[in-house]
Amino acid sequence: MDSLLEQVGGTQIVNRTVSEFYQTIGRHLSAFETSDHRKQESRQAQFLSLALSSQPESVRTSRAGFLAQGLNPTLFEALLEYFEARLVELGFTSQLSSHLTETAGKLYDSCEQDLSIAC
Repeated sequence: MDSLLEQVGGTQIVNRTVSEFYQTIGRHLSAFETSDHRKQESRQAQFLSLALSSQPESVRTSRAGFLAQGLNPTLFEALLEYFEARLVELGFTSQLSSHLTETAGKLYDSCEQDLSIAC
C-alpha cells in the first residue's frame, strides 16, 4: 500500500502547496514579518513530508520532534487548514484530505512545543 505521501503525489505536491501558502500570506506581511518565513516554509514542508511518509515510527517520531522545534504553532495550524482545502481543490477526496491533515496534526501535537522559536 502506498504511503499517504505517495497518495498525494510525493514531496513535490507538499513543497508546492507549502510554497503557495507562504506566497499567499506573504502578500499581507511586512518585510520584517517575512524575514524568517523561508525557514518556516522549509521546515513545514519537511515536517509534512515526514508525517505522511512510510518511515518507521521511531525514525518519524524522532525526526518530527527535531523539525517541530522550529515551527510556529499558529502558522502550522493555518498551513494544515490551507493544505486540507488545497488538496480538495486538486481533486483529492475530502476524506483523504482530512486524514492527511489529521495525521500530520497528531504527529505535531505529540512533539514538544516548548522549544518553538520562529514565527
